[in-house]
Formats: sequence, C-alpha cells, structure tokens
Amino acid sequence: MRTLALLIAAVGILLEGLVIGVTLFALGGVIDAYSMSLAGADPSAAQVAVKITGVVLAVLLVVLAAGLAAAAARDRHARRMAFLAMLFQCVVVVIAGLALGWAVFAGTLVVLGTLLYALLDDSQQTATR
Repeated sequence: MRTLALLIAAVGILLEGLVIGVTLFALGGVIDAYSMSLAGADPSAAQVAVKITGVVLAVLLVVLAAGLAAAAARDRHARRMAFLAMLFQCVVVVIAGLALGWAVFAGTLVVLGTLLYALLDDSQQTATR
C-alpha cells in the first residue's frame, strides 16, 4: 500500500511542479510583454527572475517526484524525501486553499494525505535514506 501512496504522491508532485513552472514562466513573459514594473524594479530583471524561479522550482519538484517514484519502485521507505515533499506540499495546500479553488485544494490534499500515509506506514520493511 505504501508503494501506491508513494506513486500517487510522485505523480501529484510532478504535475504540481510542471504547473508551477509553466505558470511562472508564462508570468515572466507577461511581465516582459507589458513592461510591468514591480515596485520600481527593472521589468527585464523581474522577468528574468520570475522565469528562473519557475524553472528552478519545476526542476526541483520533478527531481523530488523522481525520488519518490524510485522509492516506490524499490518498495522502500524514503523518509527524508517524503518528509521534504510533505513540507512543500503543506505550503502548496495552503496556497491552493486560499487562492486556487476547491478542486485544486482537494487534489493537493490527496497528495498530502498519501505522503502522510507513506511516512506513518510502519510495516516491517527496512528504511532507507
């Protein structure tokens, strides 16, 4: 059952990473297209910063999802990675609950629940880092 929970969490985090990366990259394009100034900052600097942030977050989340999927494939605990993913997921759940609607909030709660299950599963399998 832990394997299924880790796979669901990996897929959810992969989707979140792709959505966050694409959204921030598109937002950087909007900033550039409209020459928007963010609190007096240079629009080109803001555009580059938002695009870089989107790419970095997407890459980090894809790596995190790959680590969770690898742990699921080996059918082992991935306590550190699952804990890191759960911390990130808590932030995503709060943002989704405040700004993105009930469907997104429910989806992020499912991912958080599967991560919590994977962390609390106390079956007799050996733990890995």
